[in-house]
Amino acid sequence: MQERMRGPLNSPVEVGLRAVILLTASYPRTVDVDTLVLLDHSLVHSGDLGGPASIHPDIPMRSGELGLKRTILEDGLRLMMRAHMVDLVMTADGITYRAADDAEAFINVLESPYVLRLVDTAQWVVQEFAAESHLAMRQRLRAVLGRWTEELDVRPPVTSEVQ
Repeated sequence: MQERMRGPLNSPVEVGLRAVILLTASYPRTVDVDTLVLLDHSLVHSGDLGGPASIHPDIPMRSGELGLKRTILEDGLRLMMRAHMVDLVMTADGITYRAADDAEAFINVLESPYVLRLVDTAQWVVQEFAAESHLAMRQRLRAVLGRWTEELDVRPPVTSEVQ
């Protein structure tokens, strides 16, 4: 599964770019890596949360992405810090990240339809979750993940008849 996560839609470069876009939409707020994982998942699967159409396809096992995303996101953040697009900020709560000074200008020169959809959807994600705590975000996503699990449960119904 981890190899699948590192495909073209979830490489450290791709996830790092999405992090820059999310952090730019969140600016000047700083965001910890756990919250970024949830925001990124919400960004690519926004349709599941009642937002704009999902950017990535609705694959059956998308709930498994969350378990692998943190490592790839951390790799992407390191890459974007080396490119001076993300700043690491120490707070009383620990390590957080913020869009660097040049991040918005960098994003504004990217013109692909995919990036433009990411930018628009990131605005929705940040507004949607701005007032929610990390715990509230997790609970909301857990409700969606539970629905995915039910959709995937294609086992025949259990009967009490002995044959």
